Amino acid sequence: MKRFHLLLLFMLLICTVGVSAQSEHRTDTFSFQNDLLKDNLTDPSDSAESTQGSDIDYYFVGDIVIHYVYKDGLITSLYHLYGNVLSDLIDIYLTNRGTEAVTILVETKILNYSGSVFDTVIIQPNEEVEVHQNPRLIPSSVNNLNSQQPGLLSICITQLNDGEDDVLIRKTQEILLYSRRDVVWGVDNFYFHQSMELYAAYVTPNDPAVEELIRRAADYTETGIITSGYGSSINDEDGSVLDRLQAIWRAEEEYDLIYVSTMLAFSPGTVQRMRTPYEVLQQSSGNCIELAALYASAAEALDLEAAIIFIPGHAYLAVRTDQENAMYYFIETTLIGRTDFSEALTKGEANWDEDRPYVDDGESGYDWVNIYEAREKGILPMPWR
Repeated sequence: MKRFHLLLLFMLLICTVGVSAQSEHRTDTFSFQNDLLKDNLTDPSDSAESTQGSDIDYYFVGDIVIHYVYKDGLITSLYHLYGNVLSDLIDIYLTNRGTEAVTILVETKILNYSGSVFDTVIIQPNEEVEVHQNPRLIPSSVNNLNSQQPGLLSICITQLNDGEDDVLIRKTQEILLYSRRDVVWGVDNFYFHQSMELYAAYVTPNDPAVEELIRRAADYTETGIITSGYGSSINDEDGSVLDRLQAIWRAEEEYDLIYVSTMLAFSPGTVQRMRTPYEVLQQSSGNCIELAALYASAAEALDLEAAIIFIPGHAYLAVRTDQENAMYYFIETTLIGRTDFSEALTKGEANWDEDRPYVDDGESGYDWVNIYEAREKGILPMPWR
């Protein structure tokens, strides 16, 4: 119970530093009812009809039984992860109860916001086929999603014949399109660490704005150039990593960056706002996770291994010193605009000395998210700024 209360406190305080009108089954926002078609279906009729089970809707069109389930909320900032890290936007189940094989074309899209996705499947008699689709959003449409908007998920299922094709189902389902800056908690019922790892999507090393930051940082290195990777140095004995990290800090100062406290809530079903690294630079301010994501973006762009440390009420950054040993520099990124890099480093080290036992023990509200490891799991940077 004590751990539960601590987690609640963390959640509240983080970052204070066309067919007929047929019935359809809509799942909750973040998870699918993964039920498959059952054996005790009623006999199909010649016309389209639907039969609603306990958690499932079935559509009978001739010999074809159709069932689909979909997410009624699409997290715009993570749309590139659907079907990989996140479960599919829509699952369609098709069963052929006839005596001959049929060819079915499945098309889905989000009207005015995505392109179409097509799948053609051949279904043998008494066979069930699953189709999973994830329409990809159009970048220009994403940029206009500054607030939550209603959207329409279009579903068209057609039987392809030698002569005229037959449209079996043509429907639109209303869904919610979250703002491009909305971070939504409770995705696919992920546990805490999985949810925290999704923040790696906000680390954007290839953003031109981050590349410009690195260009400015080159002016503050000892050599006047900026290099990538670790080279052969062990534990940063040559000071190359530290030199580049300090240069990034000084380059950030050119943007007049300051820390702005923003209340965030990491709890299932909640929605919070997060600026991208580009927006942080453009607006010259960020909260703790936004500033940490910006610094991690620059570090990753230089092929340095970064991690974001989450503690109750706060987040800060760690950057590995070499490729052989688990040694890190710890940076209190919220001190930007208020002190120099050495003080940020000292404060970061002090933070870690205090927080490490809780992180190692897996205490509620404490976590370590390694960006490199998140990438290996498929959590790629968002493909827009």
